[in-house]
Amino acid sequence: MESIKRDLKNTILKLLKSFPCVTLIGARQVGKSTLLKQVAPDAPFYDLEQNSHFEMIDGDPELFLKNKDELIVIDEAQLSPALFSALRVKIDQNRKKNSQFLISGSSSAELLKNISESLAGRVAIVEIPTLTWSEALNKKQSKFYQSLPKPDDFRVLKKKYSSEDLLKLCTYGLYPEPFLKLKQEEDFFTFNAWQNSYFRTYIDRDVRNLFPKLSIESYRRFIKMLSMSSGEILNYANFAKSLDISEPSIKNYMEIASGTFIWRNISVYSNSLKKRLIKSPKGQMRDNVLVNFILKLNSVEDLMSHPSFGNIWESFVIEQLIKNLESNLIYGSYYYYRTHDGAEVDFILESKQGLIPIEIKSASSTKKSQLKSLTNFIKEHNCPYGLLINLGEEIYQITENIYQVPASFI
Repeated sequence: MESIKRDLKNTILKLLKSFPCVTLIGARQVGKSTLLKQVAPDAPFYDLEQNSHFEMIDGDPELFLKNKDELIVIDEAQLSPALFSALRVKIDQNRKKNSQFLISGSSSAELLKNISESLAGRVAIVEIPTLTWSEALNKKQSKFYQSLPKPDDFRVLKKKYSSEDLLKLCTYGLYPEPFLKLKQEEDFFTFNAWQNSYFRTYIDRDVRNLFPKLSIESYRRFIKMLSMSSGEILNYANFAKSLDISEPSIKNYMEIASGTFIWRNISVYSNSLKKRLIKSPKGQMRDNVLVNFILKLNSVEDLMSHPSFGNIWESFVIEQLIKNLESNLIYGSYYYYRTHDGAEVDFILESKQGLIPIEIKSASSTKKSQLKSLTNFIKEHNCPYGLLINLGEEIYQITENIYQVPASFI
């Protein structure tokens, strides 16, 4: 099966030049192992899910590392907690030497705990998401992200994707393995089998192993309900009542979903003194593959006719934005905004570019009257400009400080 060139490869190579250790984290099957091999194809590679490699390293990690003077790669490193203190000892023997270790892991809670205790200040952490649109469609990344400081530069952006392509990606998700299989064979039966297997393995192996005291059946029902709530403001009390469990348990389940990289929490933007705001968190599944599996959306037609299409499309666009911002090392904070009066902004980026509110629509055209909340937010918070991202066909300036940039350009 062909491999996909990942935009993060160059970012990881840059970080290796500046840190002794770089750690890749992310959900299962997002392509971490493949990316490790793409970044360091000639380095010794150890996979701790292989018994021989695990026994070689975990029995005496310091002895294993003793004579290793060049870059080595360790996959699924969280399986050997003892490894991390040994890495610290090895790194500190030559603290100024960078590019010593490239490691990965799937469980953020376990991995980040070991890193914080042993490798603080010695490691760069890179989250590996599912594919971006440009990676999936073998295109160069849009210049949209470099244009954020100067919105007039949006006018010269080139269209990258067709609406048809984006709707297919929105329907079938962006996990590398099933995406490539669909691309090559268009075998939807096999794709549905992969979705089912992924869901079962995530719960019955990953979560069960990480949290052995957890009620697996309650968590399974929680994930199904969470998927159906993707893109919505969350009410923990409603979840608790529907699932017949306590609110603290719901909050714990939410932390697990977030910590295993299938869910993203988005906080409310609360720096508004004049408005009564909805304070509840909002969130979304990080990839549509589980949402559409649970909702039984098996085609673009199924997706577009479903009542949740607007929320699913919004989450799909937000994830694209976050993936590409972070791959360009443009870090910031992400929010949504909603008042008790019903004013709403879908996504707000706060970074060195300033405060940029973004409205996301699943239609090809949008009336100015639909942008009242965006217009008022820009004025009240002195934003440099705002964005409308939809399924339109051209970039243009809607008002003095609102730009339409269709999804096919980002």
